[in-house]
Amino acid sequence: MDHYAKEMVPVSLSAAARRLVRVFRPTIQKKTQVERQVDHLKTFVTYEPSGGRPPVENMNLCALRITWIIPDFTPGAGGHMTIFRIASYLERFGHDVRFLIQNPSVHKTGGAALETINKHFQPFSGSVELFSGVTPHAEGDALIATDRFTCYPARAMERFTRKFYFVQDYESAFYPAGTEALLTEATYHFDFDCLCAGDWLHKRMSGQFGRWSMSWPLAFDGSVYNLGSPTNKRHHNRIALYARYVTPRRAVELAFMALDILKKRNVDFEVDFFGWELGNLSVDFPYRDLGILKAEELAQLYREATIGVVFSATNHSLVNKEMMACGLPVIDFDLETVRSIFPDNTIAFAEPTPEGIADQIERLLKKPEERDRLRGGGLAFVKNLSWEKSARLVEAAIQQRVDHAVKHGVK
Repeated sequence: MDHYAKEMVPVSLSAAARRLVRVFRPTIQKKTQVERQVDHLKTFVTYEPSGGRPPVENMNLCALRITWIIPDFTPGAGGHMTIFRIASYLERFGHDVRFLIQNPSVHKTGGAALETINKHFQPFSGSVELFSGVTPHAEGDALIATDRFTCYPARAMERFTRKFYFVQDYESAFYPAGTEALLTEATYHFDFDCLCAGDWLHKRMSGQFGRWSMSWPLAFDGSVYNLGSPTNKRHHNRIALYARYVTPRRAVELAFMALDILKKRNVDFEVDFFGWELGNLSVDFPYRDLGILKAEELAQLYREATIGVVFSATNHSLVNKEMMACGLPVIDFDLETVRSIFPDNTIAFAEPTPEGIADQIERLLKKPEERDRLRGGGLAFVKNLSWEKSARLVEAAIQQRVDHAVKHGVK
């Protein structure tokens, strides 16, 4: 560095000036934190239009060419599991399904990503490609963005008959008011048709943002989540609590405050924490720190627990329905996001405060007849749900909107 600086400094400069060049030159070259953050965001939102036209002359509604854009992923990603479930069914229904992974950070090749999908998620035989920095030169009938940042390359890709947004949550609420929240909310104004996980998101996309929108229900795998053996025994005081505290919308801190209240009330209970490893807790009640469990392990947990506690401050979690399928009474927040999905007789609605949560837990622990009522209501509510039915709804929506675009002229 010093040798290079000396060569570049004119001979006429004084020794003091040469020292200043050596001191300040690295500072000029190194970007500040805010500049690095701007550069990071640009890699997700800055894309040039691809140009070209959709290949409408070869469109076949029974064999659509469907491309999904997804962020990179690791085993255990819940949102990706839902995407891969629907995509796998679309492939089985006869469509040509492909994936593009934006700004890959885990996988080095499309082949490696395809291997992960088949090993840890769902069976899939379509192509998987990676892209970073440039607009992909793909074409087809339907292009599906899956989160806020994948919407930006999707908007720039002009060789698709119709574009869709697979909306699993209201992502604007994930961020404090500021740049990321605004960039996220901007995507709801893009000319995409919205495929929404539940009625709350559907009503928000259509009512607040004026998008064409439809609703498909989050489902469960009935081969895993079921009542199990008739000889299965439930504990009388055990709480299965979804404790993914690294996801703020799960509001795990409120659950801990409620448990403290229950202990002060001398309520007899034990807790099975799952969803994330917590470590050694300084609490005054018995607990097990189960961490991230496999599906079969989760189902067994749900068959043995007394009640299940799963919170979401935004769109509801599919964990609720998996618990219900195993006959477990569930407590969730008394919010529109939950009430828009679950009728009164299917779930216990808790005021989203420590006291409100504690009241509902205590009530269910002490009233087995109320647990039985919710167990029956929950089982009846989920009995007709399946991922195949949800995938058929998504398929029908894509077919309808692609056909509409062709008949009325592609923009």
